[in-house]
Amino acid sequence: MAGLIIVAVATLLAVFCYVLAPDNSPSANEQVLELETHNPGFSISFLKVPKPIKKETNFFSGIINGFEKNYSLVPILKYEIKGDSVVAQVYKGKHFSPISETFSIASLMQLSSATVQMNEVMRKKFEDDVITDKKFILGTDKFGRDILSRLLIGTRISISVGLIAVAISLIVGVVLGAIAGFFQGKTDAVIMWIINVFWSIPTLLLAMGLYISAGSLIENKLVMIFIAVGLTMWVEVARIVRGQFMVVREMEFVSAAKALGFKSGRTIFLHILPNVVAPVIVVACANFANAILVESGLSYIGLGIQPPAPSWGSMLNEYKDFIDSSQAYLALFPGVAIMLLVLAFNLVGNGLRDALDVKGKS
Repeated sequence: MAGLIIVAVATLLAVFCYVLAPDNSPSANEQVLELETHNPGFSISFLKVPKPIKKETNFFSGIINGFEKNYSLVPILKYEIKGDSVVAQVYKGKHFSPISETFSIASLMQLSSATVQMNEVMRKKFEDDVITDKKFILGTDKFGRDILSRLLIGTRISISVGLIAVAISLIVGVVLGAIAGFFQGKTDAVIMWIINVFWSIPTLLLAMGLYISAGSLIENKLVMIFIAVGLTMWVEVARIVRGQFMVVREMEFVSAAKALGFKSGRTIFLHILPNVVAPVIVVACANFANAILVESGLSYIGLGIQPPAPSWGSMLNEYKDFIDSSQAYLALFPGVAIMLLVLAFNLVGNGLRDALDVKGKS
């Protein structure tokens, strides 16, 4: 149940990551270089400086791809309003002294100079619209990006890769395993030869080969990851299904289906397959955990999700050199995230195995 709770929470975070993330820009890639590798809990104020070109993002598109920002952030330590301008102490980083800069209130609020008359109402509107405070709960990375936001976006990538890869492995594995176990003979020998070939190649190496060989045919690298990871995990599913089919095909209800003249496809998918679904569900949970590890491994060596999209594996690769420094958290947070999600899926798989094992219960 603990594993199921973690999986449920991770799934909700994956779906609503851009709503929950402090930095909800696309790929959580809002860079403030002055905030490079600041510690967890660091907070600072910002001036919102409007960008010359505006981009509109509707809510539903924002949930999927993130919300475009029409302003850039300037970190400040303090500010003072003088007439129609604001004088701010701009923060330049941990090792640099702040610099005093003057900004036009009219340009910051995108108003004409004639309409800017500083009073209590205008001052409050200025502070609400232009000044914002941010706290970086897990700190910032070397580009000044919010680590918590990138971890949340990375959850979507891990869950989606696991989901699609498991679906691909189930389709291929169930079909080939069912055919091998039902027909046996030469058909079984050919499929088992293919299974043994794939079985002999290390999973990560096979995923690398598929990714590199087919990468030129598919431009979308995320889709390529789905296919590469999915095609490396069907072997275990096929072996399990084949073994179950070889047992169940000898039972009386299968003989009855043959005697009634049912076609092989109907017998396989409507009569035998529902009776072997329990072990398939268990191996699917294990494959989900393996898919997350394979995707993280590919991203770690630079063959996975490409920057600036955040992946837990690529975050580990970027900050592996920080592990023996005071910024070890940069590598620790994505590592813990991978560990918790993989552990959760393995716990769910073990729980399902016990729940579905009728013989063990008796």
